[in-house]
Amino acid sequence: MPKSLPSIAAHVDRILDAAHLAPSHDNLQPWRFAVEGETISFLLDHERDRSPANARGRVARIAVGAALECALLRAGRMGATVKFLPAQPGALVTISVTAPKRTVEADKALMRRVTNRRLYDGRPLDDATFAWLQQATPVLESTKTLWFGRERVRTLGPIVGEGEALYYRDPPAREAALKALRFDVRDNEEVTRGLSVGSLELTTAERLAVDAFRKNPQERLESMAAFDKMGAYARRLMESASGVCIVATPGTDEMSDVLVGRCMQRAWLALTRRGLVAQPMNAVPSIEARLGVDDPSAAFADPAKAAAVVASLRAAFPGVDKASRIAVVMRVGQAPPPTARVRRLPLADSVAQG
Repeated sequence: MPKSLPSIAAHVDRILDAAHLAPSHDNLQPWRFAVEGETISFLLDHERDRSPANARGRVARIAVGAALECALLRAGRMGATVKFLPAQPGALVTISVTAPKRTVEADKALMRRVTNRRLYDGRPLDDATFAWLQQATPVLESTKTLWFGRERVRTLGPIVGEGEALYYRDPPAREAALKALRFDVRDNEEVTRGLSVGSLELTTAERLAVDAFRKNPQERLESMAAFDKMGAYARRLMESASGVCIVATPGTDEMSDVLVGRCMQRAWLALTRRGLVAQPMNAVPSIEARLGVDDPSAAFADPAKAAAVVASLRAAFPGVDKASRIAVVMRVGQAPPPTARVRRLPLADSVAQG
């Protein structure tokens, strides 16, 4: 039988329904919402994303931050009063939401926002669009959203390609990525966890390459130049973009990751409202998160090469303060709608009584 949703107030239910539409790494949805009356706590579900990409728990906290931003957007549209409270034990954030003034339809951008993994058409964005995007994504505490055009796309292409090749050359990272792909369903099925193969927008040859990753050992993949081909594919995706959005933060604590997630979601929704599309390309930030982790299972076979690609990403954005880290990289542009979308687990699977 389907899991039933705990008995919660109608306006809290609507707010949580928005929160669980947030994006997450490989659609693993690493959040939990603990509800007590009109109080909502946002927690991590550590079991949902145990991939190397989630080193230090960063990408999971970014996803929780995106979920929080969705919740705040829905509460604001309802005219509800939101107060940030001291976080409950085990929670990243706790809020109270009271006195909704109206019932509204879901935000259209929130419903339309999607990861678009197609090749983009490369048309430059005009100055008015950049100005609008910058105005729509102000600094959130000390976390900044920054926008760049085609000139930065050309710079990033080889860096992203190198990072992607390095990422997939690492067996644990590759195995986790393949595990998230739902080979057990039809390619274009709207899965509620993980990614359908159809959502990757692969050609027949690219689909065969993914199958090769599943069926061949490391040495065979090296001899096939499979990792370099993966890097070339990522480079081609990046170089098809109209621009790049990054989120940079000086913090390394948990709340900094939550702020990064909020900024990422604001940027993505702004793009959606403007009729633009986006795809996070975070192999290099994920590599950076793994460097220095005191865990042999997280170590790279070639840490010097990993550090070099991180340094290259930093050098591509000389205007970013040296004390800040680049936590999110998204390519942005214009493209037809994706062939397939993914869905979310039922909200009841992520909600618990406080």
